[in-house]
Amino acid sequence: SLPGVYGFLIHTSEGDIGYTADIRFHGRKPDDSQKFVDRCGAENLDYLLCEGTRINKQDSITEFDVESKVTDVVNNTENLVVCTYPTRDLDRLLSFYNSVKATGRTLVIDTKQAYLLKLFQTSDQWKNFYPSPQDPNIKVFVSRKSWGLLDKDPEIWTDGVIQADYKNWEREFLDYPNYVDYRDITANQKDFVFYCSDFALQNLIDVKPMEKSSYIRSSTEPFNDEMKLDQERIKRWLIHFGLISDDGAWNTVHVSGHGTGDQIKNVIDGADSNTLIPIHTQHEDHFDALHNNVKKVSLNEKLELS
Repeated sequence: SLPGVYGFLIHTSEGDIGYTADIRFHGRKPDDSQKFVDRCGAENLDYLLCEGTRINKQDSITEFDVESKVTDVVNNTENLVVCTYPTRDLDRLLSFYNSVKATGRTLVIDTKQAYLLKLFQTSDQWKNFYPSPQDPNIKVFVSRKSWGLLDKDPEIWTDGVIQADYKNWEREFLDYPNYVDYRDITANQKDFVFYCSDFALQNLIDVKPMEKSSYIRSSTEPFNDEMKLDQERIKRWLIHFGLISDDGAWNTVHVSGHGTGDQIKNVIDGADSNTLIPIHTQHEDHFDALHNNVKKVSLNEKLELS
C-alpha cells in the first residue's frame, strides 16, 4: 500500500543476509523485483529472510488486469462511480487514472493523494511515471471541514476564514484550477470516478449518489475479526447510499502486494542462499520443498548467525 517497498542486503561480520520484505512480480515494475533477486544471487548470501504471505497461491491477476476490470465497471455504470483503494498506493491510483482516460471520465482524488502526486513531481525519475495533481484527467476533491464553510457566502466568510479550516498543506489545493467540491460531483455524476476512502464515507452525505451509480473496492479482504466488523459497517453505509445491493455484494477489483508460490520459488532459486528463513507467512511448510536448508524461527526465538 506504499509508493515503493524495499528489500535489503545486510552485510555483517557473522554473515550476509537478504531480506525480501513484500515482493511481487505482477505489479507495474516487475523488473525492479527481478533486479533485487539477481543482486541477492550475486552476493553469496548466508541467509535469506523470505516472505510467503501467498506462497500457497499459484495464480494472480496483474495490475494491468485491475486497470481493465475497472474500465469494464466504469463503462457499464450510468452515473457516479465511487471507488476506494489504499490512499498511498500510487500504482493503483495509476490503474484508475488509465481507466478514466479510456472511458472519458475524470478521476477525483482527495487532497492526500494530490499532495503525494505533487511530491513525486519533484523527482526527475518519477515525475513522468505518475500524473501531476493538475493533470487534465484529474480533479482534486476538497471536502467540508469542521466549520463547514466551504459552500457559504464568500461575501460573509472570506477566503482567509475558509482556508483557516484546513491544514497548511491542504490550503493550496483550494486555489487549484482543477479543484472540485461536493457540488461539482453532485451536479455531474456521469463525468466522474470519485475516490472515497473508508474514513471519508461522510462525504457521500453531501455528494448524494444517484440511482444507477456503482462502487469499486480495490483493497485487501479482511483477515481478522476487527477488519471484518469494519467491513460490515462500511457495507451498511454503502447500502444506505444505494451504491451496493442489500446483500452487500460489491465490485472487488484488487491484486495483492505479495507474490504467489511460483513467484516466491523464483525469488528463492534466484537468491541461492545457504539458509532460508520464512517470514511473514502462515504457510511455513510450503518452503520445505523449495530449499534444502530451511530454518523456521518461532515468535520470540533468537537465531544466532554463525
